[in-house]
Amino acid sequence: MRKGFTLIEMLIVISVMSILMAIAIPFMRVSPTRQVRLAATQLSRDLELVRTRALSTRRVSRVSFDGATRSYAGYSDIDEDGVIMETTAEMQALRAFGHREFDARISYGRGSAGPVPGDTAAGGAISFPMGHVEFGARGVTTPFGTRGAVYLVHNSDPEAVAAVSVAGSGSVKLWVYRGGTWQ
Repeated sequence: MRKGFTLIEMLIVISVMSILMAIAIPFMRVSPTRQVRLAATQLSRDLELVRTRALSTRRVSRVSFDGATRSYAGYSDIDEDGVIMETTAEMQALRAFGHREFDARISYGRGSAGPVPGDTAAGGAISFPMGHVEFGARGVTTPFGTRGAVYLVHNSDPEAVAAVSVAGSGSVKLWVYRGGTWQ
């Protein structure tokens, strides 16, 4: 009785494995468009979370965007005076994500894209007044009717752009720039 593999059997197995890897590896790479979309998806989820916290706690809550550090942070009005000072205690009171920084390849920016439908602010990667969005105790933006968008771009591909917009009603929408249009 012979145990083991012949050289031909080993070569066949290696060849089949090589072919399978050549097919699978391109699908495992994350494209710049996908990286930007994933970052925008996380941002939209975090905005929805802050809005939900504002509703459940009946407190004003805020998300502040910082272009210099490519990050954003969430806060809750702990003393219920309607004023958020962006302190560590207010960040912890939100009981959410706290402070989140984007991957080094993602920045605030519009790349080659224009504004999303409904965003009337002129230029800029963050079109919210004062660089933040606040949700009141009823889940709508405050001051009432405030709207805006945050644009994310991949540093190596100006066509890889996504945006997250917030309407005056507080609803959050994710946008992806494809083929010269927002979808």
